Amino acid sequence: MNGASGRRGDAVRDERDLVRTLRAAAVQVEGQDLAGGVAHRRRARRTRKRVRVVLAAAAVVAVVAGTAAVVSRMDGRREPVTPSQGVRSVTEVWPRAIVKVPAKNALGLTTEPVTSLSATEVLLAAVSASGKSTVRLEAYDSTTKTTRVLGDVPAPRKEYHLAKIAVSAQYIAWFGGTWNGGKWSDFWIMPRAGGTARRVGEVAANVAAIGIVGDSLVWSPAEGGVYRMPITGGTPARMPRTDGLHLTSWPWAARKVGDKRKMNENRLVNLETGQAVDVPLPRDVSFMRCHPQWCVGVEGRRVIVQRVDGSQRRTLPPELLPWRQDSLIGDRYALFVLRGGTDTVVLYDLSTGTMGRLGPWAKGPGRSSSPSDTPFWDTGTGGGQEFTVVNLAAR
Repeated sequence: MNGASGRRGDAVRDERDLVRTLRAAAVQVEGQDLAGGVAHRRRARRTRKRVRVVLAAAAVVAVVAGTAAVVSRMDGRREPVTPSQGVRSVTEVWPRAIVKVPAKNALGLTTEPVTSLSATEVLLAAVSASGKSTVRLEAYDSTTKTTRVLGDVPAPRKEYHLAKIAVSAQYIAWFGGTWNGGKWSDFWIMPRAGGTARRVGEVAANVAAIGIVGDSLVWSPAEGGVYRMPITGGTPARMPRTDGLHLTSWPWAARKVGDKRKMNENRLVNLETGQAVDVPLPRDVSFMRCHPQWCVGVEGRRVIVQRVDGSQRRTLPPELLPWRQDSLIGDRYALFVLRGGTDTVVLYDLSTGTMGRLGPWAKGPGRSSSPSDTPFWDTGTGGGQEFTVVNLAAR
């Protein structure tokens, strides 16, 4: 990957040198005595035209080398190269992270990538054709190209569905509910290496997020607050000073403000250390969501990104649109839609500005409670036999 970065850097430097050289040639053409007659003016126009053509070609080189290039115009102004002019495939940008996963398991059930278990393993949820019931959890190993069964997911009620999954060093935990609604959720756990699922308990609440802390489960209902429950079962206890907080990814929780049409996260709290960070919000921002390091929101019709403390704030090109209300994925990445009629999804590195184009029907895994790090797409034309997964743990 360092070699690829070096080649991109060399290409951008070569493009800049070319721009400077061609700009100097254009200035010389403009500075010549135009009283020499019509023939001279025609030659000058042809020279300027050739310069513009080569500059355009240089801009394309810059886009191929990276995704955040700037080209100089003949009048000295600088124009950004927009994503619509060409975004490389994510398979070229992060080749080490690409994994091919079977779209169906040995039982013929559709597999859904959930999140990474390691740099070489991806957690899968195998579901029925209707998608309304999850049957088992599996792990795909990119080194051996094999799938192993971790365990079945019981369905204690009619029309039961698995909602969100959390992974720790020792366990895989999840909660589920029913498709007909109602304030009811139950919690389950199994060893990370696989085994029999065990029910931890149930609550009369619409649970929104779950995490694993040592030998306890932590969770948040949709209305906020963070609760803790031993994995051996028992009565959930509300964690102190968590009023109005929503679990995002343990140990972090966020405070949300505003109505549903313009809800932002304006405070992050580390529930282990008590550390709290207030997020400076731009005046007209909507749907600001934050990792411990980065935030993504919408201001007007443009996507903005910033550090949690408000620094390094920048507005992204208008061709990049929000993928959904929460675009964050992994530890420093986000998914955006590339404007242009095809609804192409791109994976964007918030730290470097690098992005890669995902394939058609791209998805950000919805069953991971923490921001997943395995976006994927159908390698075929919908309903194919293979998924292409970006395992960011292996980038």
